Amino acid sequence: MPAFEEIRGIMSKVTHYNEQEMTLETALADLQADSLHWVQIIVSVESTFDIEIDIDKMREFTTVGDFVNHVEELMA
Repeated sequence: MPAFEEIRGIMSKVTHYNEQEMTLETALADLQADSLHWVQIIVSVESTFDIEIDIDKMREFTTVGDFVNHVEELMA
């Protein structure tokens, strides 16, 4: 997953979740990100990959892998 490392770095920086412990299977709830954290994550990911993320679609994601897969689909 080419985008995983970059996204993991962004999520870790914003949420202070240990980057080395974050995997594709990590539950998004485990990141303990509030709405401001998610705005920062989404804006950073959109800027990094030059994509636009549908906020409503975010509600369907339960793991870091779900989010990464969505980003990679938008990049294709």
